[in-house]
Amino acid sequence: MIDLKEKVVVITGSLRPLTREQAIAFLTERGATVHGYVSAQTQVLVAGHKQLDLFEPDKRSKKYEAVLQRIEEGQDITILSEDTFFSLVKESH
Repeated sequence: MIDLKEKVVVITGSLRPLTREQAIAFLTERGATVHGYVSAQTQVLVAGHKQLDLFEPDKRSKKYEAVLQRIEEGQDITILSEDTFFSLVKESH
């Protein structure tokens, strides 16, 4: 299981069936700091379900794109998929 203690985490997309507040509570209970934006401090991106866009189905969120750009520039950021995040939640209960 990934250690979230003292990690700066950003969430993008929805994490159904959890609300964003529930996801943030889960992360902060494990010692993470949750930001609403990608920065030089970002260490983990939780990538939830893509927002559906009928006109541009492959469009990624701005946060996801920012993380990919920062990774390309050498920043060490772990991207957790929705499935991986839910596995962490299940393991904790």
